[in-house]
Amino acid sequence: MKKVNVKGIVIGNGNAGHRAVVAKTAYEGTVIARALDRAGRNPHLKGHIHEILVKDGRNARNLLSLNGASTELTKSTTAGTVDLVTTRGGKVIERIQVKDVTSQSGIDKLVRQCADGKYRSAKLVGSEESAQAFNNAAEKAGISKRMSSTGISSRSTESLAQRAGANGSGTLSSAMGQAAKAGGTAGAIIGGGVAVVKGCLDLMDGRASAGEVAGTVVKASAKGGVSGAAAGAAATAAGAGATAVVTTLGVTGLTASAATVGLPLLAAVVVGYVASEAFDGVCDFFSDLF
Repeated sequence: MKKVNVKGIVIGNGNAGHRAVVAKTAYEGTVIARALDRAGRNPHLKGHIHEILVKDGRNARNLLSLNGASTELTKSTTAGTVDLVTTRGGKVIERIQVKDVTSQSGIDKLVRQCADGKYRSAKLVGSEESAQAFNNAAEKAGISKRMSSTGISSRSTESLAQRAGANGSGTLSSAMGQAAKAGGTAGAIIGGGVAVVKGCLDLMDGRASAGEVAGTVVKASAKGGVSGAAAGAAATAAGAGATAVVTTLGVTGLTASAATVGLPLLAAVVVGYVASEAFDGVCDFFSDLF
């Protein structure tokens, strides 16, 4: 089996789910680094993280559709009505306000602002929870403004903010739980998906039976889920710990960024690998029994 060495840890190519979660952790690290660079360390960092995730998502769609559009953050970090601007050919085609509000008081305030026409020229987009709560409240208030969901949960942005050391966003334990859930889901889906594709090829070539393929898919999904969950939780805990140490020691600049981004990634690699190996050990143990 081909193996890849990352920071001295050998990761076998048999766990696509773990590799996917490591890649996800690496991307999230760049999001956190950009959010910290833009807004500094503050209790409202999850909002800035959400804005960057939305920007990246829209630019990915712009690239795939070849529509010539580009979405960028506004220069001001405290913009009152517009967070993102989409342009095409030098002309503004869309102004976007991103919301990550879950409290009832925050939703009520937003409804009042919309009733007063504050966001008349901007498209409102928000987390899954924000969009549902706002649209329900707006309908009851009799205003026509609606919010589109970004498809991103507030629990996810809170988890990333906790990883960055922003203690104002939920608790570390809940953030680790959310990261474990997200990592486990991603690991299981991708691990199982890769096994399905490989299994179909083996089935067509006569290298495996339908029963063997089904067993392989189940095991790959479970293995990816276990290692992905462990990697996600470890990355969140490592990020929060690294931030606390960096802040306590007064470390700044590239060293601080490297610790904030690099240590969670290393934790995801190491812990996910250990969980993957442990899963294989348990499977081998029961296989020997039967």
